[in-house]
Amino acid sequence: MENHFFSDADQKLLQANDLGDFDRLWELEIDWFEPPNFRRSGWSGAARHELTGADGRPVGIFIKRQENHLRRTWRYPRCCPTFRIEWQNLKRLAHHRVGVPRPLYYGERLRDGKPQAILITYELKDFVPLDNWLAQLPEGNRQASSRTDILAPVATTIRHFHDQGFRHNCLYPKHIMLRPRHDGERTTAEVRLIDLEKSRRVISKLGARIRDLATLMRRCPQWSPYERNLLLNYYLGAGLEHLPPHQLAEQLWRYPLVKWVKRRVAANLKKK
Repeated sequence: MENHFFSDADQKLLQANDLGDFDRLWELEIDWFEPPNFRRSGWSGAARHELTGADGRPVGIFIKRQENHLRRTWRYPRCCPTFRIEWQNLKRLAHHRVGVPRPLYYGERLRDGKPQAILITYELKDFVPLDNWLAQLPEGNRQASSRTDILAPVATTIRHFHDQGFRHNCLYPKHIMLRPRHDGERTTAEVRLIDLEKSRRVISKLGARIRDLATLMRRCPQWSPYERNLLLNYYLGAGLEHLPPHQLAEQLWRYPLVKWVKRRVAANLKKK
């Protein structure tokens, strides 16, 4: 059995709530946030839970459990729990101040020949998935401005993620969490990337950028061509956001990354 805590404070928090080891966390009665995902001979699920902080206030966390839900990597050729990969990714990215959920705990054990794992992160309070936020945004000039305002923090977060040598592999709008706030006439947002169990370190950062950005473009039909170009502009730090739409598109086409991303999107759409 293994028990790992992100910090001493996290360990004390769980111990104060009588949840300081794997057995107690596994036996804790929780309501699934979404139905467990059964795959092959294993399963994986997540639930929200509240702890009591040192100041007596509630602390929201997400507890993810899995059994015999494995993945093979070059580092673990004989397979390991997918949550172990996600825990390691979260720790690395948090260290580099990339916008991800703050990890709290990871543990695993072998029971009846089946690996069991638990991963705990702090709740992303008041965050909403990008696709939900776009769908709920009413039409209007202020809303159109809000849509373009949040593209800069989204692009910056993804760029910082890639700069650390990571590829998400599943960069869908539902895996980009926003906490928007209005600052005068503008909208700003905190951004967090979630579902990192499929993410991996890569040698080619360029390949990671092309794949993830193309996936996001393809999976976010709510964005107009202009909004997609603005996102790429902010990602590249090109400083072209002041240009009208047609000039922005023309200037961006000079960047090889933009050409490769758009060609990949077009090729995937053509296959369908």
